[in-house]
Amino acid sequence: MMPSPASQPAGKEAAPDAALARLGGAGALLAGALFLLSLMYVYGVLAQAGLDVEMFDDQARLLPWVAEHARAYTGLWWLTLLSTFALLPAPLALHDRLRHGAGGVSRVAAMAGVGGVIFGLAAPLVLAAASPVLAQGYMDASGQARDAVQVMGRMVGDLALHLRLGSDLLLGVWLALSGGLLLRLRQNTILGAWFLVTAVLAGVVIATKPLGVADLEPLLAPVQSLAYLGLGTALLRGLGTRGSGLSTPDGPGSHHHG
Repeated sequence: MMPSPASQPAGKEAAPDAALARLGGAGALLAGALFLLSLMYVYGVLAQAGLDVEMFDDQARLLPWVAEHARAYTGLWWLTLLSTFALLPAPLALHDRLRHGAGGVSRVAAMAGVGGVIFGLAAPLVLAAASPVLAQGYMDASGQARDAVQVMGRMVGDLALHLRLGSDLLLGVWLALSGGLLLRLRQNTILGAWFLVTAVLAGVVIATKPLGVADLEPLLAPVQSLAYLGLGTALLRGLGTRGSGLSTPDGPGSHHHG
């Protein structure tokens, strides 16, 4: 009569796992789609309105444009905020799938991923709040006052850049550790390899962007988007099936690597 109570907790634990995987998978898919949408928004909608990506480094050109297109420009950062927030459950869902094979490493990866998402929410909030105010102040000012507003604009831009790079660093750690685990546990080698490629590219961007050596950040966004779309697809496909997606082929007890 003892096996029945023992098996019941196991059955109860399966439902939260499935729900978390469903939430994380849907969130990752939404994040990837919104990241791609934000790119189309920048290079499509905003470009047609006159925005040039080089203007981000030239406050004298950017601020007048923002003053004229404040809502459209702010919309970019709200879209970025939503895409980042949608990713929040994904690191936890992935950890839930990997913890049986390498709980400690997977836990660290999940913490880095969640931290990267939270860190990543700061930059678009700063830009959405400050940019329209600075732009209008620039248009109302003249002479040296305009120079002061430009300096403030550069400070806000630099703050947002470093917040974004900090987020990329933490997300890169999450992707690198999770990608390594996916390869080691042979659960999804294609996704694991793509995670590692994304992590390496994030590291290159973090190292080169502040120095102005090379701007590979526009390349990082679509690569990240594909990683999140792949993660979302894998999480959703692994629900309720053994040996597919991210589920362990032989059950949790098949891996004992420490």
